[in-house]
Amino acid sequence: MASVTPKPPGTAMRLGTSSGFNRISTARSIYSSSGFRPMTAVRGAGYTSAGKQQFDPLNMNSGLALDTVKEDTPEEKVKLAERKIMDLIENSVKAAVQNDIKVALERAREASSRERTLIRLQEQSGLSDSHNVDLTFAVLFNLAIQYTNNDMFTEAIATYQAITRNKMFTNNARLKMNMGNIYVKMGQLSQAIKMYRMAFDQAPTAQKDLRIKIMHNIGLLFVQMGRLEEAANSFEWVMREKAEFKAGLHAVLCHFALSHRDKMKRAFLELLEVQLNIDQDDKYNINTDDINSNLLNEVIKNDDLSKLEKGLKQEAERTILCAAKLIAPVIEDTLSAGFAWCVDVIRSSAYAILAADLEINKAMVYLHNRETQLAIDTLKLFENRDISANCAAITMLSFIYYLQGDYEQAERYANSARNADSKNAAAYVNLSACAFKKGDLNGAKELLLQALEFDTDHIQALYNLGLVYKKQNMYDDALECFWKLHDIVRYDPQTLYQLGHLYHLLNDVDQAVEWYNQLLGIVPSDPGVLQKLGELHDNAGDKQQAYQFYSDSYRFYPANFEVIDWLGSYFISMQVAEKALVYFQRAIEIAPEEPRWRLLVAACLRRTGQFHKALSEYQDIHEKFPENIECLKFLTRLCSDLGLKEAQMYATELKRAEKAKELKERQNSARPGSRRSNSGASSRAGSGMSGISDHRMSPIMSAKKDGRGSNSGDSARRNRIPLTTENSNSLSESDGPPGAAYTDLIGPLPTRPMTSAGKRDDDFGDEELGDDLLPQ
Repeated sequence: MASVTPKPPGTAMRLGTSSGFNRISTARSIYSSSGFRPMTAVRGAGYTSAGKQQFDPLNMNSGLALDTVKEDTPEEKVKLAERKIMDLIENSVKAAVQNDIKVALERAREASSRERTLIRLQEQSGLSDSHNVDLTFAVLFNLAIQYTNNDMFTEAIATYQAITRNKMFTNNARLKMNMGNIYVKMGQLSQAIKMYRMAFDQAPTAQKDLRIKIMHNIGLLFVQMGRLEEAANSFEWVMREKAEFKAGLHAVLCHFALSHRDKMKRAFLELLEVQLNIDQDDKYNINTDDINSNLLNEVIKNDDLSKLEKGLKQEAERTILCAAKLIAPVIEDTLSAGFAWCVDVIRSSAYAILAADLEINKAMVYLHNRETQLAIDTLKLFENRDISANCAAITMLSFIYYLQGDYEQAERYANSARNADSKNAAAYVNLSACAFKKGDLNGAKELLLQALEFDTDHIQALYNLGLVYKKQNMYDDALECFWKLHDIVRYDPQTLYQLGHLYHLLNDVDQAVEWYNQLLGIVPSDPGVLQKLGELHDNAGDKQQAYQFYSDSYRFYPANFEVIDWLGSYFISMQVAEKALVYFQRAIEIAPEEPRWRLLVAACLRRTGQFHKALSEYQDIHEKFPENIECLKFLTRLCSDLGLKEAQMYATELKRAEKAKELKERQNSARPGSRRSNSGASSRAGSGMSGISDHRMSPIMSAKKDGRGSNSGDSARRNRIPLTTENSNSLSESDGPPGAAYTDLIGPLPTRPMTSAGKRDDDFGDEELGDDLLPQ
């Protein structure tokens, strides 16, 4: 038997590690005892350079890894837990700063839960004495703040109480103030005052500013509760401790509400004694020969500190003027005496420059009380004064004279204001208004453009310039002005109306409807805007939506004849004469001397079959307006149909009236421009229903006439009672071009159905008498 020589192991018998075959048992023993995973190879095994660490994948030559695996001590566990809690607090605060209040509350709650777990761990380990009190305070305080941010006021109060009851925590006064703020949000003012008082008592005397803020809050709460005496005492305490403008103004308001004249004067004098300690003029008006110093001075005039000082000064001046304007009319027996006292004390104070502004405000009060002459006399006192208020007074005089219709005086004072200050934009606006009244649109436009050069955002100049462009039919330029004005004052009703009306004139119905709807969102009860929307929907053929807007317009302003006219026409077209009768009867109540509405009422009565009532109505019309030809026609027809003997009498009167009308027309034909007399106009206004809208035209004819699709019934509209609303200035049509006014486009009423149409009587073959008005 041949002997078999053993062979060394091949590659198929080697392990996937860098160790040899003969060390497999050693490797397995170490792996099983230490628990470390053997190192796998991604490259071939071999020697390394001597300068590097020896290759030891199984950590056999180093016991460091095994020695470092030790169990954490209780102290180390406590430190780790504290570090995690602080991380949660920081994350909660960051989320609150980013306005993610839900996440902030979740992190705060998790921190509180971990903090309680930490306390139990310390108790079990016997480390309670080493507990971090500041960490507990931070956890609870942050949790209370996040509860407040999430409007969980009950939980916030409970958390604050847990802090304040623990004697180990300090700064309880500030926390009581936070609790008072929460009670204010909850509407529990008495409890809030209690907390503020506890905070006030516990606050150290050294913290003067904190005590003042707490007392100021107490005063504001007393005002909300109507306890004005106690509120005034709180504000007076603040003024004694540290005089400030806000507390002084609040004290004046309390005494004003209590009608205490002497206390009002005393509080106002205390307000004037508040010092700003800002020498802004002296600080920044330094003129030296050094160019670098001047440049530096110019730079610091607009730095943050300078802006802060300017803001404080403006706030102080506003507060003083507000208090003076409030108490001046009531501290003396007369308004003049009250303003005189305020002006005298202001002149003797550090704010003497405000006396002129107060005198101008006195003139404004006179205007508000409709004492125009006293306002003029007050403003004229500034004419010979060499002060900055002179220009403002002259500008206001120009405005007053313009309102009174004295355009020559208004122009003279506006020129004086412009000469006094060549960059006075208001003076240019007043001059442009005078030019506009004279019909000089180009001159008005030039003046307004100059005003905008000095003040690009001058509201009145932009609005008037838009009106001028609109008057000149330059609608695109007008839109540009009103769009810019809309960017400055976004919710001004007049601007929104002008935008809507301009798009209406440009026949852009969708844009016009959108702007009118935005305007209704601000003034939902404006009948003029509702009428415009009804008109747009009527032109679009949406009669139902148009009726809704016209009905709302009538509800808010039932004296608009155009709206009454449209509503009556609508119900007649719907064959519901009973409802149309209600509107025409309302028109008679408003204008009893207008025969047209009486004829419409009588026609409605005939349509509803009430012939005897209709006859009585026609007889009343004939008695009041014996020359009305339409009334005589219907009287003759009705009496004939009813078999009354008065028919012949009315027929005779009709012929006489027609002859008189023909003679008058012949006499007037020789006079240019007077083709129709007043009586003729009333008689040709149409008979009954057929004359409801004799000024109307179809949309197609309207578009052909004015070239833009706009309405063209302006001349007929001027003969009607003008629209008067709360916003009559914004809804005035006088500023638009001819053809921009309202025209009812309902057109002539539909004729009666052919099944019930009767044969027309040739004796009454007037083209203005419709078949729908014939007796049934």
